[in-house]
Amino acid sequence: MISKYMNILGIKSDCWAMHRNPLALGEDSNRFIYSLENSFLVREFKKFLSLRYVLIYDVVFFNFGSTLFMPFPKYRFDKEVGWNYIRLYIYSHYRKMMQIIEVSFLKLMKVKVVVQFQGSDARQKDYCRNNYDFYLPLYDGNYTKSDRLRDVNKREQINIFNKISSRIYSLNPDLMNVLPNKTKFLPYCHIDLNIWKPSNSVRNNGTLKIGHAPSKRNVKGTEDIIQCVSNLRKESDVEFEFILIENVCRNEARKLYEGIDLLIDQLYAGWYGGVAVELMALGKPVLCYLRESDLSYIPKGMKDDLPIINVNPTNLEKVLIDFFKLSFEQIHELGMRSRRYVDKWHDPQKNVSNLARELELLNNFT
Repeated sequence: MISKYMNILGIKSDCWAMHRNPLALGEDSNRFIYSLENSFLVREFKKFLSLRYVLIYDVVFFNFGSTLFMPFPKYRFDKEVGWNYIRLYIYSHYRKMMQIIEVSFLKLMKVKVVVQFQGSDARQKDYCRNNYDFYLPLYDGNYTKSDRLRDVNKREQINIFNKISSRIYSLNPDLMNVLPNKTKFLPYCHIDLNIWKPSNSVRNNGTLKIGHAPSKRNVKGTEDIIQCVSNLRKESDVEFEFILIENVCRNEARKLYEGIDLLIDQLYAGWYGGVAVELMALGKPVLCYLRESDLSYIPKGMKDDLPIINVNPTNLEKVLIDFFKLSFEQIHELGMRSRRYVDKWHDPQKNVSNLARELELLNNFT
C-alpha cells in the first residue's frame, strides 16, 4: 500500500517480495523474486540476480528489518551435527558474505536506505522478560543458548541498519525500546479505506459473535483466549459464538470479519496488529492489550483517540462479561468510533504523504 500511494503521489515505486503469499490476494503488482515451486539453487540464483535493484532505485525501503540477503541465524543450526551442521554452517557464511556485498553496493551507489521493523524482527526475549509484566508466551521459560543467539542476531541486524539507513520506522511502539534513538513510530497503512467499509454484524437471535484471527497462536495468546471462552461458556448465561479465523485466504477472512461483533486481537505484545486495523475499518470494536508505558512513543492525539478496549491475560474474562452487558447501540457506536480512529490515524494516503515528505522524495522526484 505504501508503494501504491507513492505512485499516486507521482513517485515511481515498485514493490518487491520474495515470493507470493498463498493466503493473500491483490499482490499482482509485486515483483516476486522466486516461486515456492523453485528448487533451492534456483531460488538462490534468482536472489543473486535481484541484486540489480541496487542499480535501479534511488531509495530502498526495506520491510521487516530485512535486506535481500540476511545471515542464516546461528541458532538455526547450532544444535545440528555432522554433515547437516557443515552444510548449514557454509550456507550461513554465504548469506553473511552476500549481505556484506549487498550493503557495500548500497553504500557505493549512495542509495538512500529506509527500513521498517514490525515485531519479532526486533523484539528480544531478554528485554521482554526483564522489563514487561506481560510478555509473549514464546518468550516464556528459560533463557536458553538458542534464545541468546536469536537476540544477538537481531541486535546485529539492527546495528547494521543503524549504520546504513537514513530513516528507521517502527510499526509497534514497544520496539522503540530496543531500536536506535533515530527510530520513528509509523502507523499501519496497509489497507485501502475506500474498500474496507463499515459492515453491520448479522445477528442470529441476538447472539454475539466474537472473533479471533491469529497469524501465530503463541504471539497472540490464542490458547489463553480459547481457555477464557471455554470458561465463559460454562459460567455465563450469555449466548455467544466464538469464531477462530486462521489458515484461510484473505478474501474468506474478510467475509468472516464482516460477520462478527467483536475482535479479540492479542494479550501480550502490547500493541494492536494489522488485523485490528482491518476490523476497526469495518466498524468493529477491538479488545487488545495496550502496554501503557509504550504509549509515550505514539502521538499524543493518537493515544487520546484510542478506541480499543484494553485487556490483559488476567482480566479478559471480566472485560468480556462487561462487554456482554452493552446494548447493540453501544456496540455499534464503539465500532463507529473505531472507524473514525482508523480514518484519522491509518489512512494510507495521509501516512504515505507524511512519509514522502520526511524522506524528501516529493521535492526530489516530482
